[in-house]
Amino acid sequence: MNNQLAIIVLLVILVVLVAVNIWLYRHYRRNIKKVTFLFDAIDNGDFSFNFPTEKRFKEDNILHQSLNRIKLFLQHTREEQMDREKYYEQILNAVDTGILVVDSHDNILQHNQAALRLLDTDVLTHMNQVKGKLKDEHLAKHETQAMLKDKHVRIIALSDVSHELSNQEVDSWIKLIRVLTHEIMNTITPVTSLSETLLTRVTEDKDLKQGLETIHKTGTELLAFVNNYRRFTHVPQPQPALFYVEPFLERMALLCNHEVEISVSPKDLLVYADESLLSHVVTNLLKNAVEAFREEEREYKQECRSADLQPVASEKAFIRLKAYANVQESIIIDVSNNAGLIPEDVASHIFIPFFTTKPEGSGIGLSLSRQIMRVSGGSLSLHQDKAQGITTFRIIIP
Repeated sequence: MNNQLAIIVLLVILVVLVAVNIWLYRHYRRNIKKVTFLFDAIDNGDFSFNFPTEKRFKEDNILHQSLNRIKLFLQHTREEQMDREKYYEQILNAVDTGILVVDSHDNILQHNQAALRLLDTDVLTHMNQVKGKLKDEHLAKHETQAMLKDKHVRIIALSDVSHELSNQEVDSWIKLIRVLTHEIMNTITPVTSLSETLLTRVTEDKDLKQGLETIHKTGTELLAFVNNYRRFTHVPQPQPALFYVEPFLERMALLCNHEVEISVSPKDLLVYADESLLSHVVTNLLKNAVEAFREEEREYKQECRSADLQPVASEKAFIRLKAYANVQESIIIDVSNNAGLIPEDVASHIFIPFFTTKPEGSGIGLSLSRQIMRVSGGSLSLHQDKAQGITTFRIIIP
């Protein structure tokens, strides 16, 4: 009897031990699944879960609290990393140098806004997209090697050399014009003043009076001529303010003695600039477009007369004002016309002060317009569509 009881007790103990082991094993498996779930969710960027801390067993509560602490720590670390990445991205987008990060298969892993602007594209995914553009002589390229997540990458830095050369060129012209105008003013002003004084004293000698009048008139005209060029070196400091682009362009079009097509997208496009200075630039470009049409029409009629032909009405001449925002959120104003392309030998000099192809031109309009945009932090450039015969002057306002 005692032996039977002992056997029963041993069996009960054995069953209890087996049951406890099974429970511990299942508990262990559940805990393993919880830890696995934690890391799988974090690996997928999901931090929305939370382990309950109101369990019956104290051990479960302790485990859940620990897992929640691990989640919060990793979540905080991930958020800090993302903030740093955004910070570095903002720094990269703030610089004027274009940055491309390229892997061994020529895939573009990362780029900044300056790279899009310099390469004149909206999307950059592979080097084949910009292989031709990278050969542009106006782009300076500097390449370095680096390791990124155990992968060999190339970091390519791009900068616009033409912009730097243009700024140096303009600075040189400004210094030269200041010296010349100063010397001319110092020389001509006393001559003009003296001739005016002598004119009041000469009454009888007509030849002498006529000579003094000629000197005075020539000196006055020369002073006016010099003052015209002094404007190039004394552009007033811009006073920018917000204003709507469409009504501004409509006012500019009214000043133009020609039909002007206006396109603004979106309709409520705003720009932060000095409206007075910008109006000078747009007005000058519109005036040049109208003069280009008149010159083209004059040359055409002259050719017809020379060939004894009757002039034939050509396709409709147009002047277009198009305003929009680019991917860098800069405001673009394109002033276009189809009055014929500017010859390449002329186009390369049109922004140089004093250069003009017009018999009565001063050669200051376009150079002054570019100087205004330069002082305003923007730019003015020429773009020509040879296929369609369209000339466009592009104003960029950052």
